[in-house]
Amino acid sequence: MRLTRFFYITVLIVLTALFFVSCEEQDALLDRNLLFKMPIGKMEDQLFVQQFDGVNTLSKTRIFMKDGFIFISNGESAKVMEFNSYGDLISLYYSPKVNPVPVILGTGNKGGSEITRAAYEYPLEDPGEVVKTNSGDLLIDDRISRQRIEYDEENNVRLDRVILRFNAKGEFVSYLGQEGPGGTPFPYIHALYTNADDEIVVVTRNSVGWKIFWFTYKGDPLYRIEFDNDLVPMDKDSVTLSIENIVPDTEKRVLYLKIDYYSENAAKNIKFNKSVMLSYDLEQQTYVLNMDLPRNIVKSEQPVIFQEKEHEYLYEFAGVARGPSFFLISPYEGTIYRLAVVGIDGAVKGRGLLKFSDDEIFFRNYHVSPEGIFSAIVCREYDAEVVWWRSDRFIEESQNGYSKFIQNAGN
Repeated sequence: MRLTRFFYITVLIVLTALFFVSCEEQDALLDRNLLFKMPIGKMEDQLFVQQFDGVNTLSKTRIFMKDGFIFISNGESAKVMEFNSYGDLISLYYSPKVNPVPVILGTGNKGGSEITRAAYEYPLEDPGEVVKTNSGDLLIDDRISRQRIEYDEENNVRLDRVILRFNAKGEFVSYLGQEGPGGTPFPYIHALYTNADDEIVVVTRNSVGWKIFWFTYKGDPLYRIEFDNDLVPMDKDSVTLSIENIVPDTEKRVLYLKIDYYSENAAKNIKFNKSVMLSYDLEQQTYVLNMDLPRNIVKSEQPVIFQEKEHEYLYEFAGVARGPSFFLISPYEGTIYRLAVVGIDGAVKGRGLLKFSDDEIFFRNYHVSPEGIFSAIVCREYDAEVVWWRSDRFIEESQNGYSKFIQNAGN
C-alpha cells in the first residue's frame, strides 16, 4: 500500500514538472520572408565572397534597406548593388579594374536624367558600410589608395577610410573625412548612419576605444566624441566592463551604448553580471539613461526532472528603430536566434525567434530600419539569400509604408 502510494506521488510530481515545463511561455518562430537569392560569382548581380582556411577575408559585405530597396556592398568585388525587393538590379557602382563590363544595366555616366537603371564606374577599393540618405545621396565607406594612407601615432592606428558621396544621378560629389569634405581619413569604420535630418554619423573603433564623428547633412562637423572603459560609468557591483556597440538615435542627437558589466566571485573569477543601455545626449554632453537590459536565459530543450539546465547568452545590440526601440539578438538553440525588442522604459515590446541555418552559412550581415524591419543577407557556399522579418509589428508604429513593399504581407 505504501509502495503504491509512493508510486502515485512520484507520478504526480513528474507530471506536474512536465506540465510547468510545457506551459512555460515559448517564443514564436517569426515568419522568414525570402526576398531573393544571389548566385556567388563575379557578374554584376552576383555576390563574391570567399574564405581561406575557413576564415572570411577582411573585406566587408553589408546590407542596407530603405523604402523597399536593398543596397548591398561587396568589398571583395569592389562594388555596391541596389535591388528592389524582388531582386531586380536597379543600379551598380563598380570598379572596372576587378569587375566585368555590365550587361544587364546601361552605363549611367554618359546618360541623362531619363536613366533609371544604370551602372556607374568609380575606382572603388574596398567598399564597406553603405547608407542611402533621405535626399537621395548614396554614402559608401571605402579604403583610400596606399599612397594617401596616413598614420595616427597617438592612438597607433592607420587612417585609410573615407566616406564617398554620390548624388541621385550616380555622380561622385565629394568624400568625407574627419574634418568634413576632403578631411583626414578615418580609422576603421565600424558603422555608418544617417538620421531623419540626414545628419551623418560615422562610428569608428580601434584597440583603445571608440570615436564617433557627427556631421550635418552637408558634411560640416558637429560633434566628435570618444568612449573607452574609463569614460563609461562603472556599475557599483562590477569590476570591469565592455562596450559592446554604439548606435545613434534615428532622430535626436543621442548615442546609445550597450555595456556589458562583469563582476568577481569569491574565487576571483570574472563572470558576467548584467547588460545596460546607456544614452549620451550630445547637446547636453551627459548621460541621460541608464537602463538594465533583460537577460537571455535559455532553458534546455530536454529538461531533466529535479535538475533544470539553463544557459545564458549575451545579447548583441543590432540597431535602433523609432521610439526608440532597441533591437537585441542572441543565440538561442542550434540554428535559431532570439530577437528581443526593448522600449525606452525597459519593457520588452516583443520577442521572437529567427532561423538562420548556421550549419550552411559562412557569413551573414543584418540591418534594422527606422521602422523596425529586420533584414539580413545570408551567404552560403553557392548562393546568398536576402531575407527580412516583420519585426516592425513589435513596435508602436507597426503599420508603416513598408507594407506595400513586403511580399505576402497578409501572412
